[in-house]
Amino acid sequence: MKASRLLTGQALLQSDAEWVVRTQLLAESLSGLVATHAQRVTGRGLDVGCQDGHLTDYLNAHTGFSWEGIDPALTGISRSPHGATLYQAAADSIPYADRAFDCLLFANVFEHVSPQGRDASLAEMCRVLRPGGTVIGQLPNPYFPIESHSRLPFMGWLTPELQKKYWRYSPASSAHRFDFYSVTLHHLRTAAKRSGLRVVETRNFNYPPEALPSAVRSAASLLKWPMKVFPWSWQFVLTRPE
Repeated sequence: MKASRLLTGQALLQSDAEWVVRTQLLAESLSGLVATHAQRVTGRGLDVGCQDGHLTDYLNAHTGFSWEGIDPALTGISRSPHGATLYQAAADSIPYADRAFDCLLFANVFEHVSPQGRDASLAEMCRVLRPGGTVIGQLPNPYFPIESHSRLPFMGWLTPELQKKYWRYSPASSAHRFDFYSVTLHHLRTAAKRSGLRVVETRNFNYPPEALPSAVRSAASLLKWPMKVFPWSWQFVLTRPE
């Protein structure tokens, strides 16, 4: 039964409590990068792909910057649970003036940008970032044995056509659309260079056992050392040169 649940991805669906821990650890990690790399000049930050704004709220509470958010899935202007302003907008059409922000967050979003929109999205992010400002982000490793969006084995290794067919077997398919692409740090670096952004730092990132579904924690412990080399995701820091 356990093997069957793992093969179908069911064992990688987190409980509500495990999801809260995962979100908290992600927020802490990304906020740490903001604290290390972002310098306060305008005092403003923008969460690109903010969803409902929970991470935006955490950034407002812990980084010393004033954060707003944008997400194409929103309807008009809305508010996060703690009152941050959120706009309906995508990364390639950010409704702010040039050089408006010290820092942008771009966490688990790049893989949802179409190949045709990658250069335009990063160029637009560069536009609204002041010279010397930073982009802090995270990118899931599509070639990790269990792909993070579908929870299916080796999804990221397939062609886009086969991925769409395989998606119907995903335990997440009823709650999420198939709207992601297999992209790596190479794709990010290439698009960043063309947009005028410079890669400052990349690092591997894996969630600790307490953030994982209980059914796979023992397996994750066994894979601890291989995952240092071949991680679940990468975190990155980009900057707009002075």
